[in-house]
Amino acid sequence: MASNIDEAVKNAALAGDVAAINDLAITHGPARVRLDDDPVELTALHLASAASKIEAVRFLLAPPVPADPCAARNNNFTPLHAAAMQCHAVVCEILIEAGASVNVQTNPQGYAPLHSAAFAGHVDAIRVLLAHGADRNLVNYRNETPTNTAKRTGQAEAVHVLAS
Repeated sequence: MASNIDEAVKNAALAGDVAAINDLAITHGPARVRLDDDPVELTALHLASAASKIEAVRFLLAPPVPADPCAARNNNFTPLHAAAMQCHAVVCEILIEAGASVNVQTNPQGYAPLHSAAFAGHVDAIRVLLAHGADRNLVNYRNETPTNTAKRTGQAEAVHVLAS
């Protein structure tokens, strides 16, 4: 069961409320604000990344919080997966610059961030991932490359970008 502090952190991360995140970090400590103690639950960085709260993502990655850009949940889902699947290219760039791996795959599904972006046709995120060395040939549990995933979901522009 989540505590009131956890809920306050989650709400602040989703809202991009840097002042509230800072206050929570000062009052309760950086580890509490990161929300990285439960491998099943998303971290504050996952939530801010999925919501494209750029300043919150930057704040969470920096001192005093120093969130892990590679923080993986129990299925190896990272903040970069969260940003890529929501087409937050700027957040993808920030996470990669902070050390996020572009080729980490979920387990057991085998989805890399590039698969996540391709699934929904998020061309800007695809371009950022490719520019940082995302592997177009990684396969998921369906034995699909990101291009195959884009084809299956009818994402013609994504297929074009992945093929070029």
